[in-house]
Amino acid sequence: MCPSLPAQDEQKVIWAGAMLNVVEGILEKDVLIVVEGKEIIRISPAADREQYDDVLDLSQYTVLPGLIDCHTHLTGNWYMDLEDFDLYTLPAPSYGIIGTVNARQTLEAGFTTVRDVASYFFADVALRDAINKNWIPGPRMLVTGPGLSITGGHGAMGNWVSPAVEVSAHNNLIEADGVDEMRKMTRHLLKYEVDWIKVFATGGFGTHGTVPGAASYTVEEMAVAVDEARKRGISVAAHAHGAEGIRNALLAGVRSIEHGTYLDQGCIDLLKEKQAVLAMDLLATHYDLIETEQDFSDKDIEEQEHQEAYDSLARNFLRAYQAGVKMVFATDAGVYPHGRNAEQFALMKAAGMTEIDALRTATINAAELLSLSEKTGSIEIGKWADIIAVKGNPLEEIELLEEVAFVMKEGKVYKQPGNQENAAAN
Repeated sequence: MCPSLPAQDEQKVIWAGAMLNVVEGILEKDVLIVVEGKEIIRISPAADREQYDDVLDLSQYTVLPGLIDCHTHLTGNWYMDLEDFDLYTLPAPSYGIIGTVNARQTLEAGFTTVRDVASYFFADVALRDAINKNWIPGPRMLVTGPGLSITGGHGAMGNWVSPAVEVSAHNNLIEADGVDEMRKMTRHLLKYEVDWIKVFATGGFGTHGTVPGAASYTVEEMAVAVDEARKRGISVAAHAHGAEGIRNALLAGVRSIEHGTYLDQGCIDLLKEKQAVLAMDLLATHYDLIETEQDFSDKDIEEQEHQEAYDSLARNFLRAYQAGVKMVFATDAGVYPHGRNAEQFALMKAAGMTEIDALRTATINAAELLSLSEKTGSIEIGKWADIIAVKGNPLEEIELLEEVAFVMKEGKVYKQPGNQENAAAN
């Protein structure tokens, strides 16, 4: 049996050379942060450190809130070759093992919270619970379990095999058609204590036989998922690339649109009207199209069009941002190697978003979407001590977030300068 990590309930004091106030968008110099148990109990000038015997010296660093990625797949490694990650041969426990590795990499990259949207065999639920019980290190997780998709829709395993081969419908998704099946399968997911529901409102890029821009579920079908989730006080996220599917999902009452690749002005207007949130994953798209040049010719994207396709996504990202759509940081981790999440900040900046607004998508905006604003998303008295540190000013050089030197989650130190291995066990 894996022993739990030791409790760290004693008081900790951090001396920060600078602290990023994400609400005001400013750096506050020479700050002392006092942590007791999981929470921040005091923030004062660093001169007060003389009254404490033991101080974590981060005087050469800038501290900021732990980052939040609102679209991850910690139990998925689709960037790997089939020899290493073959969905047809891996036994179910493998996904949990994969998840433990990816969870630690994600946490040590500075992401103290993630929303994990669709997993294999409810492995995300098990991973969330293992982290919450301190069996393993990892970010705080809000999970969906398998997503809901139409027969033959995005993610359907059966799309790749002969009809003579039986494939489990409870692998990465649950196929449900019509309002009655949608209601029942939403209830099925809720039975296993998921935190969110995910529906596939359109086709996708990674599934044989689907069209990414084509709508799948009707408004009525998604509306019953929204209704059932609402009864439990949780929300629905919609995978949606095409404009029609985006509109259908918004009219059904979903809380967030994932991807939004082909959104148009009507989608932007409806996002604002419904006060829904947009989670566009620039990093996964850049990894597939530009870095690794994946073959999407079956989706009518030829290799020579890869840059054009990515640029189109970046332009839509900018249009939504400039229009004032609520946006959160979301990377689709698992499409690219885990732990590289922060590389998206530079892509957001290149697309036209300011550094502070990019940081807000991964802090206060994300915390609001996940209903965690009272406990995380900013460094304030009474909130969880989710704190990371980088050397330099991320408001001037956002790429610094790719080299996080210090990670604290709920008062536990998982990584620190000069002693980054096994920090959580100290």
